[in-house]
Amino acid sequence: MSAGIELLADRADAELAGAPEVGGKGALVALGDAAGDGARPLVRWLDRPARPGDAREQLLIAPAGEGLWRRAPWPAADGLFGLAPEPEASALLVGAERGLRDAVAERAAERGVALRQAERLDAAGLASTGCVVLAESPGGALTARAFAVLAAARLLIVPRLQTTFGLEDGLDHLEFADPDEAVTAVEAFGADPETFARVVSWGRLKADQQRASVVYARLAEDLRLQGLAGGD
Repeated sequence: MSAGIELLADRADAELAGAPEVGGKGALVALGDAAGDGARPLVRWLDRPARPGDAREQLLIAPAGEGLWRRAPWPAADGLFGLAPEPEASALLVGAERGLRDAVAERAAERGVALRQAERLDAAGLASTGCVVLAESPGGALTARAFAVLAAARLLIVPRLQTTFGLEDGLDHLEFADPDEAVTAVEAFGADPETFARVVSWGRLKADQQRASVVYARLAEDLRLQGLAGGD
């Protein structure tokens, strides 16, 4: 049997990134800045670029940054692939880059385009929207939670990317150069969601490679083969 993985994450992030299905106790993997009861994670999977002050005794995974063990966005929870379609062509704006988020919201208000804001992305937010604007691009890379949006078959709109992790602008997601472009995409989606059905379908197909049950099993085996975590 391969080594197991235990996940340390808050509830909202665990709902998006899923849970390991590799059995038993094993290597502790922490999502984001999650901490718990003095436990020291073997792997910390950041949702932002790694910083000089991040713990070097841990193996670091992140979408971008220096000194990383692996470079990757978060997995997408298996349950998100079965999320029911949202009948309303609503749009949700979230993202860690507050200045960009505020600029997109301001342009939407000026143009009369409906765009609901939330402080963070969670499963409930995904369930109640058809389109998500993720106003962040850590180090020019696809944001950590992007594959959760694709898995849920919601239209993903993000800033221009330098590192896409296999995604293709216009095929499986949309990218914007400035806040006005983001609002134009939201407006077009609201007017005719079916126009973007193929983009959404391709996005879900691409998300399958980041399915949590597959990614965590692969991570556990990778740790075992490198002698970083035990197994039977």
